[in-house]
Amino acid sequence: MASACGVLCSECPAYQGTIKGTAHQQPTVEAWHRIYGLNETPEHIAFGGCLRSDEDVFHTSCTCTARLCCWVAGFSNCADCPKQSCAKLERVQKVWDEAPNQKANLSTDDFANYASPYCGHRERLEGLRAIKKVEGFTRIGLKYTLISERTLNSGIPDLAYSLW
Repeated sequence: MASACGVLCSECPAYQGTIKGTAHQQPTVEAWHRIYGLNETPEHIAFGGCLRSDEDVFHTSCTCTARLCCWVAGFSNCADCPKQSCAKLERVQKVWDEAPNQKANLSTDDFANYASPYCGHRERLEGLRAIKKVEGFTRIGLKYTLISERTLNSGIPDLAYSLW
């Protein structure tokens, strides 16, 4: 699962904390303090993905401009937006641009667990955009509808081709 800005939520230690519980949360607190200087508590290492309500997201995500924009627009991530780039997305993505540089400073395990999920966010978002632009698909709300030849010729949507 990708966040609004393209971070791999499903691999983030905070997202995994929700699933793995206390045994995972305490080592994450210690690693984040050592690596990023964060002073978290184990109960904060729980996250349901950035498009959840403020009560269910990691506290730093509450003010994320890309998250808030996607949430208001009903997008699953910024790849759904017709704009190719914007200041809100760029501001958020700059935060994660330094993650690959952590590789030189961390053990292989620490990099894999605590930096790697934040790497490749720009490429991931571009890949999602490319998938959503596949010929014959158009975005309608939060659903994608295959445009049949008959629909293109008549202008009347052929509901038999809807993808749920």
